[in-house]
Amino acid sequence: MPRLPAVSAVDRVVLVARLKAGERKRAEKLLADGVEPIVPDAADRSTIFLSESEVVFLFEGAGVREAVLATLEDPVRSTALAPWLPLFEGPLHRAYEARTGER
Repeated sequence: MPRLPAVSAVDRVVLVARLKAGERKRAEKLLADGVEPIVPDAADRSTIFLSESEVVFLFEGAGVREAVLATLEDPVRSTALAPWLPLFEGPLHRAYEARTGER
């Protein structure tokens, strides 16, 4: 049986935010209108997941960890989050890939 790699070869970063009660519809509208919160330069691929209570932004690409931090710290590029912030209950937080499994 092959060993599972500790993490994948591609950097992945996830940004997670809890939605305020009743804000899923507004999040759906932002997505329908094409309002993405941020897309770091190093992201080869970005995916947004939406549940009743959370929104999850996944970014994949070489160097995406550093690019996400740089984007969030940039006063101009981080303004893309402005339409999303009123929907969040609490802060947007990062999660990094801890383990990957493949068959």
